[in-house]
Amino acid sequence: MPRQTLRIAIAGSRLCTASALLALGLTSACGGDDPFAPARSTATDQTVGPAESAPVAALVTAQRIAFSSKRNGQYDIYKMDPAGQNLIRVTSKADDESQPAWSADNKRLAVVRPRLDAANHLQTDIYIVNADGTNGHWARSTPTTCPLMWPSWSPSGNALALTMRCGNTYYVSYLNLSTGQLGAYSTGYGGLPGIGATYTKSGQIVYIGPTGKTVNRINADGTGHKTLYTGSGFMTLPALSPDGTRLLFVRTAYSDGLPSSDIYLLVLGTGKVTQLTTYSGADTQPTWSPDGTRIAFTSGRSGVSQIWTMNPTGGSLTRLTNTTTPEADPAWSH
Repeated sequence: MPRQTLRIAIAGSRLCTASALLALGLTSACGGDDPFAPARSTATDQTVGPAESAPVAALVTAQRIAFSSKRNGQYDIYKMDPAGQNLIRVTSKADDESQPAWSADNKRLAVVRPRLDAANHLQTDIYIVNADGTNGHWARSTPTTCPLMWPSWSPSGNALALTMRCGNTYYVSYLNLSTGQLGAYSTGYGGLPGIGATYTKSGQIVYIGPTGKTVNRINADGTGHKTLYTGSGFMTLPALSPDGTRLLFVRTAYSDGLPSSDIYLLVLGTGKVTQLTTYSGADTQPTWSPDGTRIAFTSGRSGVSQIWTMNPTGGSLTRLTNTTTPEADPAWSH
């Protein structure tokens, strides 16, 4: 099979590899809100304790993997169980929805959708929908003037961590869902550059630094910056394990001008990095199961991007979707 057929064909805001991240075709400048204003208490989230453990049988039946699928002509959000069964369509808009993220209580999904801003420019913005597809609405009434992507819910469900692109720079950002306040975390002299901002269960935020070679952590109010890991290769699409000790990320290499992306596992306490996939095309977009024993991801190994799972050593590969159209953006419920 020609290598060209093995690349994932995902357009717009669907950033599957490092090269796609750097080539995102959205060129709007910032306007309206001041996205570089320091984060205030309205954007913070209080630390919460772990929820009471549910019975194993309940977890098995309740878990869902949300993902985007083009099986109906445009990218809509679907959900299925971890075996790839009980498929349910969540959204059915005329435009594309992508990058679903579950709230901590699994009752809502934040998704990325295109939206016209005040200048009639199309930007990617955040749309909130109940897990059954009802009560869909924009996360804030005012359209963004800087594209938003990769939402992650705070433990309480009151805020989102985001990646915001203004000009040619990506910023670690926040969105308070109660007030609509949107902004980039501050470095004291401007926005905090970085990608893949992800909330931890304790309410802190982990993200990849602007060089793509560091894993960093801040408190939800932007204080307490700490570098957790410094590596030699470019990292993107981070996914923190439920217990907070391991981080999945994607690294892209090039052969004959074509990208090949693989998934890696970083143990934060030791800095040990293990390559989990070795496919010659695109393995990307990893997400953890709630107990940390399985990883769902997007792979082009069948010729078109589909959803697969594996264990944390890269073994026990299982294909969950079997279509001839692209499936991407898996997000495992909590």
